[in-house]
Amino acid sequence: MRPPRFGVQVSVLFGAGLATGLSHFRAPALVAVMLAALLVPGRHRAHCLVLVAALAHGGLASAGEARRCAARLPPVRVALTVHAVDPVRFPAAARASLAGVACRGTIDVRWPERMLPLRAGTDARVEGRWLPRARAFRPLGGTLLITHAETTGVDPTPGERLRNATVSASEKLYGARSPLVDALVLGTRGGMARELKDDFAKSGLVHLLSISGFHVGLLAAWVVLAVSAMGFPRQRAMGIGALAGALYVVFLGWPAPAGRAAALCCVLALCLRRQRHTDSGSLLAATALAVMLVDPWAVADLGGWLSVSALWGATTATRWTDRAFGPGYLPRTLGSSIGATLATAPITAAGIGTVALAGVLMNIAAIPLAAVAVPGVAASLMLAPLVPFLASALAAGSGLALHGLEWCARWGAAIPLGHGEVPAEFRSAIPWLALLGVGLWAIGPRNTRTIAARRLAAAALMASCLTLGQALPVRGRDERLLTLHFLDVGQGDAAAIRTPGGHWVLVDAGPRDERYDAGRRVVAPFLARAGARRIEAVVVSHAHLDHLGGVGAVLQRFQVNAVLEPGDAVAEPLYDGFLGAVAASGARWVPIRAGAAFSLDSVSFRVIHPDTAWAEWGLDLNEDSVVLLVEYRAFRALFSGDAGWDAERRMLGSVGPVDLLKVGHHGSATASGTPWLAELDPAVAVISVGRNRYGHPSREALERLTATGSDIWRTDRDGTVTVTTDGSTMHLRGDDRDRILRVDQEEGAP
Repeated sequence: MRPPRFGVQVSVLFGAGLATGLSHFRAPALVAVMLAALLVPGRHRAHCLVLVAALAHGGLASAGEARRCAARLPPVRVALTVHAVDPVRFPAAARASLAGVACRGTIDVRWPERMLPLRAGTDARVEGRWLPRARAFRPLGGTLLITHAETTGVDPTPGERLRNATVSASEKLYGARSPLVDALVLGTRGGMARELKDDFAKSGLVHLLSISGFHVGLLAAWVVLAVSAMGFPRQRAMGIGALAGALYVVFLGWPAPAGRAAALCCVLALCLRRQRHTDSGSLLAATALAVMLVDPWAVADLGGWLSVSALWGATTATRWTDRAFGPGYLPRTLGSSIGATLATAPITAAGIGTVALAGVLMNIAAIPLAAVAVPGVAASLMLAPLVPFLASALAAGSGLALHGLEWCARWGAAIPLGHGEVPAEFRSAIPWLALLGVGLWAIGPRNTRTIAARRLAAAALMASCLTLGQALPVRGRDERLLTLHFLDVGQGDAAAIRTPGGHWVLVDAGPRDERYDAGRRVVAPFLARAGARRIEAVVVSHAHLDHLGGVGAVLQRFQVNAVLEPGDAVAEPLYDGFLGAVAASGARWVPIRAGAAFSLDSVSFRVIHPDTAWAEWGLDLNEDSVVLLVEYRAFRALFSGDAGWDAERRMLGSVGPVDLLKVGHHGSATASGTPWLAELDPAVAVISVGRNRYGHPSREALERLTATGSDIWRTDRDGTVTVTTDGSTMHLRGDDRDRILRVDQEEGAP
């Protein structure tokens, strides 16, 4: 047993050293560690040398990032000549290389819709804005948002010709289902409808839409079967299958999960040729090590770790089911599905904020369908230019399997409590790690079915409390009610409004910095848990990071009809990035002014401020905040953004009494002045605030609010504050408070 343990130890040490080298590489420190490693006695010296090699490998990769094109482009408007590496049919980012720039690698480019479709190999002179994206443990990246382009020629390489032919064949053979074909075979999901992608995610089948070890192993297995049927010996068939898998991965650009699967196929073929016994743990460790050697940044690739953990969970579970139930199809399939789901749940919870327990059941039906669809689709695309009639026949059969996959995704997404949305942070992984530990404890190496059942029964109550409670849907969906959720996003603003008809309006989306993105961790998961699929309007009060920082994550996750904001030009990369994200999402950008109004399901939204005719317009972003009045029957709520005394004096006499006030500027001393509060006379005041260095909310503002008789709610103390109203009463809920108040205003008050 020592060699398997040693192999796993080497891979873990190499991964830890690689991550350290990528993030904190220092050459003098590396020399010191290397000298210290040589002095370590005995068998531990090998471990130290592995760690030193990983540090050096990560450091060199980190230093090499400065030569990448993504690091050379400035975050301003640029004029460049680009070469399209991928064919583009849909409005989504696609890879392109730069001409005339001394750099390496490709960048993501979003082309104007008027130029689509675009063939790979197209050269164009373009103008646009570079939107950089820098994240910890990730290579430098970004998107070039093209605003003007003029093609200068088409000169595709052989690989680009192959991509063009593949995409053309996909569109010809599969028609409306070609976006799903592109996702299954090429790993591009830009053309899929957002609703269908959401269904795949909620049903636990999203792994089928990204090229993973499953796809590569499946294609390699079919090649082995085909070659064996032609009379080739088993060893040679395995070698040809491994080669086919490796070439497929190279064609895709070596994504980490597919690269691990290709390495696994090659190692298996080599072991079979040399008649060596294979241990699953050692194989998994060796292939993970191979991927990290080829692509150092794969150590932080979510897809790569999902691939490794899924395979580990599936093999661990099937070893136990084979021993406890025998090697039957149903026990093995169910065991591998449960094992893979539990093994990947902590990663998906912490990384993307979702766990789909429905996948345990849906994979039983979907994986056999994919086992037919993926090779059938791949074969039809390869045969299209050679034997068109045979390709059409294969496409017809594969189309039925694709329809079955779509049906599984839609049905699985509708399973009650089949998926859960949580904040994308490490804390969300803790209950799933506990559940995984319980599962491993139950199926220990010597445990029988009886022992496993007893252990699972003993832990069932605790596991239910830790896991299923997170997936409970948000309550309060009476079709007659208007619901306002003031989200706890820390020091920032974010409020989600659900109309009686189920439409959503978002007012601000919280802060974002290099460590925390409220949109990704709080706002988007909340909306998903609440069942939102589309947002009618995102209202950004003003261009400060604590209000618009999370908008980008929301635009990526949801279909947004329109983004409304003051349109006060801000010469900062932050605002440029926000505009670029809006343009990239396809949402309408609308600069709004006082007097603008719209309505949804008998709920009216009216803009009270800003006004460009105001003498102080453009002097202070806070004072130019959008002030939004929301009215439903007799209920009136005012969202003040960060407006202070100057804006309040401007608005005096234009609002009248309100039932609820979202307090301006997080309770700053220079907002919520006495004359303003005297006019509004709010029964409830909600302060969106978190830990901060500004002293928010100030003692003076709190005293003025108290003097008006307002019931004060704070997100830093009450958590997310939910206000539900039928137009005559307000029901307020926080973490530890619950209160019902009457709405005393006259319906339609001016």
